[in-house]
Amino acid sequence: MPVNPYWVSVIQQDNEIYLTDKFPIKLLEIKTPLGNVKNSSASFEGSDGEIVYPPTYDPFELQMEFRFKSVDNYDFHLLVGELKSLLCQETPYFVRHEKLPARKYAVNTCDIELTRKASNLADLTLTFNCFKGFSESLYTSTVPFEYSEEAWGIGLNLPEGDNLQYVFSDEAIFNIYNPSDMRINPRFHPLSIALTCDSVTGQNVRIYNRTNGTLFELKKTIKKADVLLLDGVYPYLNDARCGIDTNHGLITLERGWNRVQIINATNTTIAFDFPFYYR
Repeated sequence: MPVNPYWVSVIQQDNEIYLTDKFPIKLLEIKTPLGNVKNSSASFEGSDGEIVYPPTYDPFELQMEFRFKSVDNYDFHLLVGELKSLLCQETPYFVRHEKLPARKYAVNTCDIELTRKASNLADLTLTFNCFKGFSESLYTSTVPFEYSEEAWGIGLNLPEGDNLQYVFSDEAIFNIYNPSDMRINPRFHPLSIALTCDSVTGQNVRIYNRTNGTLFELKKTIKKADVLLLDGVYPYLNDARCGIDTNHGLITLERGWNRVQIINATNTTIAFDFPFYYR
């Protein structure tokens, strides 16, 4: 946990570093754009109006302003070098801040701007490029829902008074809530669905989202000891690819409530694991 209540952190290789504790900086302001939508329509000569496509969003900049105060001029240059080494990485990492502590931002670059006010004093601006075009929840759906600042805090669109579940046992039909600002599509977003069950003799096990009509079907008999895993676009049966034995279907989750059904199976346990996404 951070010492400074007004904190900013980076998460690199599962290691979280609080910049406001590690460096002598004071957070002044956080700026994010209000919208970064791409043009999602097209018009053609000789036709009326426009053809409208589902909206997509550009990367955006997450800008943070600090006051930087070191012990002296030598300490100033030493700390600036450490800051550059930490933030200018070759691989993407996550940034998090105390205004929305339950969200994190995937970034791939950081521009560092320093305006010297004295030999040991400067205004510091960090501009992170959020290349995905959205933020995401700090944890995924199968982490127990405890309404704490660190896990499932404010700003995640979680409905009040509802006991959200993402693991179900011996339920043929159940409801899953997607609090994201967008549809969860395993072609573009991490989504894992793990199922163990006994298939009904002579029938193919199916996972069916009744809300949007998406269907996955396994054309193979399985027993409770088997594990069927839909990991993004790839299905696995006991850790071996099994796409040839499926209908090549994908389960997507709409925003809000989704009514999901498991067909032709008994003794079922199913888990849906995915982050939540926010514009």
